[in-house]
Amino acid sequence: MTDRSASRSDEAAPRRIESRSYEYVPLDERHGETRSLFSLWFGEQLSSFTLVTGSLAIVAGLNFWWAIVAIVAGNLIGAMMMAGHSAQGPALGLPQMIQSRAQFGFYGTLLPLCITWLMYVAFSAVAVVIAGQSLQSIFHGPLALWIAISVVPILTLAIFGYDLIHRTIKYIAYLMGALFVIVAVLLIHHGVGLDHLDAGGFTWPAFLGAVSINVTWQMTYAPYVSDYSRYLPPTKTRGAFWFTYIGTTLGAILVMILGAAVTTLAPKADVVQTIRGLGGDHFGSVIVFVLAAGLIVVNSTNIYGGTISTMTIIQHFREFRSTALKRIVVAVLIGVAAVVVGIAGSGDFVNNLTNYLNFVLFFLIPWTAVNLLDFYVIHHGNYNTDDFFTKHGTFGRWGAPAIITYFVAFAAQLPFMDTTVFEGPIARAMGGTDLAWLVGSVVSIPLYLFLAKRKLRLHHLDLDPHHYSVGSTVTSAELESDSRR
Repeated sequence: MTDRSASRSDEAAPRRIESRSYEYVPLDERHGETRSLFSLWFGEQLSSFTLVTGSLAIVAGLNFWWAIVAIVAGNLIGAMMMAGHSAQGPALGLPQMIQSRAQFGFYGTLLPLCITWLMYVAFSAVAVVIAGQSLQSIFHGPLALWIAISVVPILTLAIFGYDLIHRTIKYIAYLMGALFVIVAVLLIHHGVGLDHLDAGGFTWPAFLGAVSINVTWQMTYAPYVSDYSRYLPPTKTRGAFWFTYIGTTLGAILVMILGAAVTTLAPKADVVQTIRGLGGDHFGSVIVFVLAAGLIVVNSTNIYGGTISTMTIIQHFREFRSTALKRIVVAVLIGVAAVVVGIAGSGDFVNNLTNYLNFVLFFLIPWTAVNLLDFYVIHHGNYNTDDFFTKHGTFGRWGAPAIITYFVAFAAQLPFMDTTVFEGPIARAMGGTDLAWLVGSVVSIPLYLFLAKRKLRLHHLDLDPHHYSVGSTVTSAELESDSRR
């Protein structure tokens, strides 16, 4: 595809509603540049949700300086896996979760798919709660009304889809970036001092818990990160990794550090309302309104990803082709679910958020380890795309190595978990130190490598890496078309 045709596609696509969901993106529809992933993932982090997540290290009892260490370490670790998934988009031309069929099998992938679907609804609910609370603080009225209003523009972006989401987040990033600079100036001028920054201290449970939350923050993007790179040409895999990694880590670290600094002023108070106080009655309301608008824009990725996952789940049981109308109906249903969950869970927001992030991490670690190992180490990015869409393909109905690894790794994490719902015996013996995410990784990697390679040997499949190349995946129809040329 020429640059000129790619440019025409970029300009035209936002004017129509995207029709694709779980389907493979043909090469003649690929367009765009990898630099768009930097603006997307940098802009995705410029929200009040990221601010709140940054505040959790202070709430846990760390001082500002140790909070910075936890924020930087957690994001740098988690983003490695997240960006690794981003590079899969150009190589495979597929949304993220349907790629799990290569490891878990056609039906086996329903487990991580359903868990991810719950994640989309929960994140959407959290976002509309934060946006609704912000708008309520300005305009008053019932919180449920503002939560419902907040979901409307989110739905609009999610329905139009890939190109419009890329473009809108790119431009909202300029506005949000300027706003956060203003907040930092206000914080320095009116509020924070060394006595605030030094408050708190260091404990291993608090530090490792904060690192885990920040690892989780990046990893929660893993189940849908390639949804936003799958339209790129297959030659863009390396750029997809680095533009995603730099964009998401830079944006998250800067905003989370700002959130932590704001929280030192009032560790028990709501971060957004503390910022509003820094701005005063009138300008503070403007800041809160812009924060709400920015969160609404970036949260469109959750309903967009939830729509793709829903249609992928349905495709397991009924063959159908995605259309714009079907996407609209599914997106609206997910939006309604997010509003209902948000209204129901808005009472104890910070605790709900912390518990949720811890919960998601335990399920995502085994999945992401299996998916990345299979793609980069076992098959080196070489799959027959047609097999993703048939229960009778080489992936089979159930992928025993992946499923076994998933459950063994999850079980191995249990003694090391420290949550408000469950505390494992080893975590309790170490004073509440949570190492479950690390244990899940250590168990998943060697176990899956052993089981997957054993299965391939039994089937007499060649593991020679010279036979594979990332980005070579195309459909059989495209191969036939190339041969005719």
